[in-house]
Amino acid sequence: MLRLSSAALAMLAAAAAAAQQRPVQKVVPAPTHYWLSAATQSGFSLSPGAAPDMGAMMRMAMGGGGGAVRLLRLDLGSRLPPKGAPTGTHAIPPGMAMGASLLLKAPPKLPPASPRDDSLPSFDPPKGRLLLFWGCGESARPGQPVLFDFERMAQGQVPPGLFTAETVRIANPPSASRFPTYGGWPNDDPPSRRGIPANASLVGDHRVTGAAFPEIAFALQQDWMAPLVLRQTRLPTGALRLDWNGVPGATGHFVQLFGGSERNEGTVVFWSSSEVQTFLSGLADYIAPAEAARLVTRRQLLAPSTTTCTVPREVMAAAEGALVTMVTHGPEVNIIHPPRPQDPRTPWVQEWAVKARFASRAGALAGMDMPTGATSRSGKPKCKPSASEEVAGGIGGAIAGGFGRGLGRAIGRQKPQEDCEP
Repeated sequence: MLRLSSAALAMLAAAAAAAQQRPVQKVVPAPTHYWLSAATQSGFSLSPGAAPDMGAMMRMAMGGGGGAVRLLRLDLGSRLPPKGAPTGTHAIPPGMAMGASLLLKAPPKLPPASPRDDSLPSFDPPKGRLLLFWGCGESARPGQPVLFDFERMAQGQVPPGLFTAETVRIANPPSASRFPTYGGWPNDDPPSRRGIPANASLVGDHRVTGAAFPEIAFALQQDWMAPLVLRQTRLPTGALRLDWNGVPGATGHFVQLFGGSERNEGTVVFWSSSEVQTFLSGLADYIAPAEAARLVTRRQLLAPSTTTCTVPREVMAAAEGALVTMVTHGPEVNIIHPPRPQDPRTPWVQEWAVKARFASRAGALAGMDMPTGATSRSGKPKCKPSASEEVAGGIGGAIAGGFGRGLGRAIGRQKPQEDCEP
């Protein structure tokens, strides 16, 4: 047993007392926040925090769109007393190849709500069920799928086990509902809807100015992440193997499948790569590196070095039409002005804070590589799945919502290749 001398004990006590007497620096949080959310998107997009070109997404989903696109969302919020119009100008580096600046604008004000009708409309209760799977592997884990009945959920009987995973810590960007002054991009200004050039770069000096907030000047060395290339292979067991490239700067991966069944109308199938039961948990949103590391330890995110995951055969059998989406979480840059004073007796009065967050995403019809164009061993191009068999009757028929029906109709208009190998 280790014994300390009286002198050593006295020194430890003195050090502890000094630590308790050390002044705690007062921190006054910044009233103005500016966020840049940059995503690299391959294939079909369901990504949050960006405004994708849905036409380009659909063309890529059908194999005609080529490579990845770059997405960007800018959100500025200030709690300072408004002194002018809630607009701003973001002077961008020449490498973005989008002109000299981007215009930040507040969303248009909605018209006053009409008097509320308290009478409840009549409707048929939803029929169907949710089949919940999780975990990579050729076979589903014992006890899967977990079933949830839509009719009971519509009556307020939300199963206690539907959201069992630990809460994912997601930071919310500035918004018009939380800040008296808000400006965003893209917006209703036509130039903001033209898309981002494929060679655009965020690296360089940025300056944001406006009448309602202080000038924000910062530099970025981090650029859009490299694109994800997602490859799919049907295994003899019926499972679907997913392989992807390593992306520099990755902090974790998350894959999910969302689909339905034509034979069992009203059946929705959800699967995720998490080793913990999860459903619409926020794991596909932007996640900070420290939080990603925690979620990798908990096996809710795949480790950054992982490059493969298999969707179990039971999932593929239940989901006749499905979308596979994947996100590789990436770096985050945080800048606060002015810097923290070294003297703890000097309060740190922050003026503004910048957060730049990055992710790389991919989306595809289950069983189809993104982008397509691969040929079979016979040399003929691989057939595209028919809408009635793969999507319209699956996702569109099973998911009660405009997204499912719209996707089914849009893909249904695509003509299948005639000279191809199934």
